[in-house]
Amino acid sequence: MGLLNATAADPRELIDKHGEALSDGETVYFVYKTVRDYIAFTNWRVLYINVQGLTGSKREYLTVPYRSITAFSIETAGTFDLDAELSIYLSGHDAIEFKVGRNADVRALQSFLAQKLDR
Repeated sequence: MGLLNATAADPRELIDKHGEALSDGETVYFVYKTVRDYIAFTNWRVLYINVQGLTGSKREYLTVPYRSITAFSIETAGTFDLDAELSIYLSGHDAIEFKVGRNADVRALQSFLAQKLDR
């Protein structure tokens, strides 16, 4: 996956547009959105939704169970930086990398991922 420029989004937006991709009992904790794509962190997995084509009718749903994440890094925004950067390294797949706006709560996401990888 390339480097995506994302902003924090409301989980309800993801549920409204792509709720069919979620399982019963799945809770969405963090959502980041590019122009059309989403990356969501749920209680069970990381879900990357890649909307393709001119009309957006073609979609790819990539599910990454937390057990497949081998490492992650978060680089917070500095004084003059506009974005923070997150990289998630996967077993058997390309890394997922994206930038989020400086106002995103990357500390909470870091804590969440650390907890999920600790199991």
